[in-house]
Amino acid sequence: YSNSIITKKIEGKISMRILQNADVEFHEAWCPDENVMHENVGFSKSVGRVLESSRVSVAWMPVGISMGALSHTLEFVKKRIAFNAPLSANQLVQEKLSRMAAMTSSIYLLAERVTKDFVAGKCGLPAIAMAKAHNSFVGRQIVSLAREILGGNGIVLDFQIASKFADMESVYTYEGTYDINALICGRALTGVSAIKSAVSVKNEYASKSRL
Repeated sequence: YSNSIITKKIEGKISMRILQNADVEFHEAWCPDENVMHENVGFSKSVGRVLESSRVSVAWMPVGISMGALSHTLEFVKKRIAFNAPLSANQLVQEKLSRMAAMTSSIYLLAERVTKDFVAGKCGLPAIAMAKAHNSFVGRQIVSLAREILGGNGIVLDFQIASKFADMESVYTYEGTYDINALICGRALTGVSAIKSAVSVKNEYASKSRL
């Protein structure tokens, strides 16, 4: 039917505005039998693989946002004069800038490593989820430092930091929230999934505990 699928652009976004998102409504929508994916395809070989590759891309987004935040912050502190000296001459400002640079470098290197492994077919979902979770987590700290350095100027659009602050919040949440990606990594480390409700398992350490 011509109106079985209706898309409407989501208006009023304050972040990630370059991406056009939509609400999707289904009305009596149906899929012909010949278009249904075969049972043997499975989630991991179809949609799951698409999500893996897109999540690799999303792991790079905090890197780009952080680089932009660092660049704009450096430009600001070199030009902003306070007490007859540029903010760049302030010890605390330099310490924050050093932290921003170190964290930006670290998330860049993680994204690069995971990307190369993914292209080579050596990288699975746990590593990709770890990269997305970690980079967005650290990215929030980076843009927070940028806003802190700019003070009140950090919350107005003129100085570029407020928009990056908002963008990083979106990256932290979408393409799998930080928490879900962290749990995917945790499942790979422990062999136990904590994504669903906890289940009763035999605890080999229970009888040895002093508590």
